[in-house]
This record gives sequence, C-alpha cells and structure tokens, in this order.
Amino acid sequence: MEKSIKSTGTSFGIYLGVFLILITTLAYSFDLSLFTKWWFGIFSFVILLVISIIGVRKAKKIYSGPYFSFKNAFTTYFLIILVGTLLATLFSILLFSFVDTEAAQTVTELTIETSREMMEKFGAPEASINEALAELENDNQFSVLNQLKKFVFGLGFYLIIGLIIALIFKEKDPNKA
Repeated sequence: MEKSIKSTGTSFGIYLGVFLILITTLAYSFDLSLFTKWWFGIFSFVILLVISIIGVRKAKKIYSGPYFSFKNAFTTYFLIILVGTLLATLFSILLFSFVDTEAAQTVTELTIETSREMMEKFGAPEASINEALAELENDNQFSVLNQLKKFVFGLGFYLIIGLIIALIFKEKDPNKA
C-alpha cells in the first residue's frame, strides 16, 4: 500500500482524535449538560466528516500512483476514522471511568432528565417513560464495555459513510474501458 495513504490517514486520524478530545474536554470543563444536547452530537459528527473528507482529498492530491482507486480512498478514510475515534474513545474511558466518575453520573442524570422531558413533550405514555428511564439508570453508558461497544457500532456507521466518500473521491482506472 502506498505510504502516502497510510501516513495521511494516520496523520488526519490524529488530528481528528485531538479535535474530538478537545471538544470533550471543553464540554467537560464548561458544562456537562452539553453532552445531552442533540446539536452537540451533530457538531462532533460534522467535524468528523469535514476532517475525514479533507484527509481523503489530501491523500488523493499527494498520491503518486496512476489513479486514486476506491480502495485507496476507503483505506485513507478508514484510517482517519479508526485512529481518531479510537483516541477519543480512550480519552473518554480514561476521563469518565477513572478520573471523574462523578461527572459520568452527572451526565447520566442529565440524560435521564432530558429524555423524560423529550418523551413527555412527544406524549409518550407514563409507563413507557418510566420503563425507558429505568433502563437508562441501570445501564452505565460510561462503563468501559459500553464505551467500547459504542466505538464499534459507531465505527460500523462511519464505514457506511466511508463507502459513499470513497465513491466520490475514486478515480477510474484509465486502462479499463
């Protein structure tokens, strides 16, 4: 595999990881309720997309082969997402499972409050609200296992997006008709 693809993917993955860690640190430092806001997740997702697209574009520019294939584009994207989200997940595990477990409990309580408000706003029956909230209380979203599960499922979701990005950035083989 071309060195530029691996090094670009890894470099942009580190940039992504640092940026996601910075976002988490700022939210942790200023207002834990940011972790419960829908727009906070969308903001992080947009940043992830922008950095990964810039990384794939950069790899395409510096690629020295005859054409930038689907495999090259997807590999670059995959490395960016893998490295970036792994760094962010490891930081989150460290922060919420070892450094400040009280913050994890606070975010869980805020999530329960936000979920109750949203479900009531949509007119959900009280029985289903109580059932959903009991499930949230019993499931520690910040346990190491749950964060690793979130990482794996997130990676699966991001890979689907990576297929689309790779289709956009690939070049056709000039030797094929």
